[in-house]
Amino acid sequence: MQRILEPGQIESLDRTTIPRLRMPQRAEVFSARAARLRQLADGHPLGDYLRLMAALVDAQQRLLDNFQAERPSPESIAQAQQHCMPLVPASGGYDAGRWQPLLAPLLDAVAAQPGVSAAVRSVIDRVRAADPASLEAGAQSLLAGHGKGVDAASAPFLMAALQVLWTGVASTFDAGEVPMLDVPNVCPVCGTLPVASVVRIGGAHEGYRYLACGLCSTEWHMVRVKCTHCEASEHVAYHVVDKAGDAAASGADVTAAADADGGLLKGENGRPMLDEAAKRVASSPIRAESCDDCHSYRKIFYQDKDPFVEPVADDLASLALDVLMGEAGYARANGNPLLWQNAEEA
Repeated sequence: MQRILEPGQIESLDRTTIPRLRMPQRAEVFSARAARLRQLADGHPLGDYLRLMAALVDAQQRLLDNFQAERPSPESIAQAQQHCMPLVPASGGYDAGRWQPLLAPLLDAVAAQPGVSAAVRSVIDRVRAADPASLEAGAQSLLAGHGKGVDAASAPFLMAALQVLWTGVASTFDAGEVPMLDVPNVCPVCGTLPVASVVRIGGAHEGYRYLACGLCSTEWHMVRVKCTHCEASEHVAYHVVDKAGDAAASGADVTAAADADGGLLKGENGRPMLDEAAKRVASSPIRAESCDDCHSYRKIFYQDKDPFVEPVADDLASLALDVLMGEAGYARANGNPLLWQNAEEA
């Protein structure tokens, strides 16, 4: 049974009792994602794309299984720890000369899939024909988070190679080696923004919310009902797609849910939410967590509602919620590594 925490109690908790990190499990990190993508693809309007990405992610797992990542030097690790900096920052040049050899096997694996469309083969051929300098420029743009100058159709393939590299090195670290950053909403391993967050179940992680890195697959703890973009907490609300798929329970209907890690759903002034909108939010494994201070949102997934949620896969498969959030005037805080827009369209 989850405990009830009143407002203010969460701040008094002993933070050393909460597991701060969930490091990537290299034996299953991509295979679990691929399995989830295939599960979500059944009957989904984007089923073909989800299955294509599942094939790519399966190839990532095979590549990772035999990949030996090069750790930073002990001196670099010590410096990052001393200054509370990411161990292997995405902007720090770690990828130089390391990621491009991972790209060709991924392209080959997807091209070998039965039924691959001519359009996908054309994208693969385009990536294969690109010169190393162009590929490197594209990778740096993706690592910077904006994707400027990168063909949106090619981006998932480049990003897949970068994910193998960074997940490989992240999996070599023990949690105790990873510094606690001064900026809590970026990945402490690679400095990348989270793709989404997950409220986990099981063992020491029960009921706690973790932000999920889309690059290195590390997860780090952040308290619930707090904006993962600007860290405000006063104007946080939760939104879900209704059964008809054409509306959302929004901030006008639903205020903060779960006042703290493990807490109960509550409305304004701490009153329990009992209306239908609140019930829809409370029962949904997929919610958009919005903030009226910065007008952004990220999705949050709940394993107690669906134990198989996977942040990258479920984020990709819930684009209808993104559409509704955009219509409601909220900006997505960051993208998904498996789906990119051209920068001028974003």
